[in-house]
Amino acid sequence: MFDQKKLEKILIVTKDIKDIKIQGATNIAKEAFKIIKSETENQSFSSKEELEKFLRESSELLINARETEPMLFNGMKYARFSFQKNKEKSLEELKKIIIDSFDFFLNLIKQEKIQRAEIGSELVKDWMTIFTHCHSSSVVELLLKAKEKEKKFIVYNSETRPLFQGRKTSAELVSWGIDTTMVADWAWAYLINNSVEKHVNINMIFLGADAIKLNGDVMNKVGSFAIGLSAFHSHIPVYIVGSLAKIDTVDTVDIEMRDSKEIRPEAPAWLKIANYAFDTIPAEFITGIITEFGVIKPSDLKKTLEEKYPRMTDK
Repeated sequence: MFDQKKLEKILIVTKDIKDIKIQGATNIAKEAFKIIKSETENQSFSSKEELEKFLRESSELLINARETEPMLFNGMKYARFSFQKNKEKSLEELKKIIIDSFDFFLNLIKQEKIQRAEIGSELVKDWMTIFTHCHSSSVVELLLKAKEKEKKFIVYNSETRPLFQGRKTSAELVSWGIDTTMVADWAWAYLINNSVEKHVNINMIFLGADAIKLNGDVMNKVGSFAIGLSAFHSHIPVYIVGSLAKIDTVDTVDIEMRDSKEIRPEAPAWLKIANYAFDTIPAEFITGIITEFGVIKPSDLKKTLEEKYPRMTDK
C-alpha cells in the first residue's frame, strides 16, 4: 500500500512524466533519480524495512509512468540491488547507499552526455545536410558541439505530431544560429528518399533512443521506422545517439500506446484510434550507435555492455 504522504513529491514527478511535462528518455531518468535521491536524503525512516518499502514503492511508481525507458529501469535496478547486497548495514548507511547509487547514475548521465556529443560531432562534416526526428536532447547537444567547432551544416527536423516535440528541437537549433528547416510529419520519408526525386540531399541522420535492445534494434519516437527504412533504401547512414545505460537487458520494454484523444479529441462514437507513441528501428537500418565509449555497431552492443557495465547484465 503506497504511503501517500511519504510519496507525495514522487507522485508529482510521476504525473509530470505521464503528462509529457518531462520528456525524453534521459530527462525522465534524471528527474526520477533526482527526486528519489532527494526524498531519501530529506525524509526520516523508522526502520530499514520502511526505507526499503519507500525505495520499492517510489521506484515502481516512476517505472510504471513510462513503459519504454530502460535507463530509468536500470538505475532503479542498480539502487535496489545495492540495497539488497548491503541489508545488514545500519539504517543511515543504507540511506547513503541509496543516495550514492542514484548519484552514480546522475554522474553517468552528465559525463556520457558530454562524451557522446564530442564523439558524435566528429561525424559532422562541413556542408552536410542532416536530418533529425522529434526531440532528443542527446542529438541537440551533438549538433551544438558541432556548431561550437565552427562546422557549417544544415539541419532538417520533423514537427512530430500530435504533441509537436519537434518544434522544441527547431527552436533550440535556430536559437544557436544553426540553419534549420522543419518539415511536417508526412514529408519525412519522401524528403529523405533520394531514389525517386532528390529535392534535398540528406547526408546523415541522427536519431535519439528511448530503448536499445541487445540485438541492436532501437525503440524511438513513432516515425523512426519510416525514417530508417527510407534512409536504408537510399544508402544514407543512420546514427543513434544513446547511452549503454539505455539498453533493455531483459527485453521487457513494449511499445507504448497513448491516449486516442491526443489525435482526435472529438472522434465519432465507436471509432477506434491507435496512437502509437514509439516504434522500432531494426538493427539492419542502423550504421552505428554513438555511445559514451565510441561508435558501436549494433552487432557489438552485447559484448561492449558486458565489458563496460557487467552489473547491468546480472539477472
